[in-house]
Amino acid sequence: MAEKNYLQWLAEDTPTRWWHDSGVPAEIDAAFANGATGITTNPVLTAKALKGAPEFWEPKVKALGDDLDSDERAEALLKLVAGYAAERCLPVYEKTAGRLGYALGQLNPKRAGDAEAMYGQARRVRTWGKNVCVKLAATGAGIEVVERLAEEGVPVCASVNITVPQALETALAYERGRERAIGKGIKPALCIVVQQFGRLDDYIRDVARDGKAGVSEDDVRLAGLAVTKRTHQIFKEKKFNSVIMPCAFRFPGQIAQVAGGDFILTMPPRTQRMALEGNLPRKYLIDEPIPPDVVDRLLTIPEYRRAYEPDGMRPNDFIAYGGVQKVLSQFVEAGWALLEEYGSAKPSSRWT
Repeated sequence: MAEKNYLQWLAEDTPTRWWHDSGVPAEIDAAFANGATGITTNPVLTAKALKGAPEFWEPKVKALGDDLDSDERAEALLKLVAGYAAERCLPVYEKTAGRLGYALGQLNPKRAGDAEAMYGQARRVRTWGKNVCVKLAATGAGIEVVERLAEEGVPVCASVNITVPQALETALAYERGRERAIGKGIKPALCIVVQQFGRLDDYIRDVARDGKAGVSEDDVRLAGLAVTKRTHQIFKEKKFNSVIMPCAFRFPGQIAQVAGGDFILTMPPRTQRMALEGNLPRKYLIDEPIPPDVVDRLLTIPEYRRAYEPDGMRPNDFIAYGGVQKVLSQFVEAGWALLEEYGSAKPSSRWT
């Protein structure tokens, strides 16, 4: 029997599961062969999927016609890709009785501060498939929606999350909704709390350079990882029922450092190749601490302190945090905005 590759080892021999970031059919095939048990979609990945396999998607896109307004069109295209991803995940979902096998369907990132708009769209996204998990931004408004969906037994994923306080507030909101669901006789659904630690690294690097902070590039490359490990420690201590989803890996060592945690990693093909070619150690490193001197240096940066300390921000601060704004902007400008007019003859009303 051939030796398992690193991704197969993660999926089969550790508590760590992993999902695939892409809606391109051939890439999905390769990911499932290596042990993937779910699929992440978002506006950026949806645009990439449509462009990455145009011959597959073109008939479906044409069938939408040109009558939809810009937001309706973007949502319809997201539904095409997330719905297809859900179909591909369905065998895993059924085999595991709904424990695994989800596809993520993301809400409009332009509405990240509007709880009612997010909730209304979440109800629509939930109809895209029984194994579609609603993905939303971990803003103050988004966390309100997490609690409402948890009470209804709707699977939910809090994304655009790069800080400890965001993760904790999301987990607490889910626990409140979950408790009410149980009281109503509703089976609690999955809750995923994303930790996009590479995106925090990117933000802190800019802040550190601009402020001429006394940190090195090696320190910055551990910034998001330290946040993820602290979140993991607190979740274990408080026995939260949410599952952490590390993502936005920037180098192979970050993957190795979360191995062994009760996580769901999510990785695009580029990161999967990084894991397969990185000669990573096959041992659990999740409980290995980040050197205290590194954390001390990072904490001299006020923006990092806000991300690392559990009480560094309040929920109504989340949407204005610079790193969160960077991620939301990417989802809008490199994803949603492209989908508003993709494949349509109708002129866009969007201003730039």
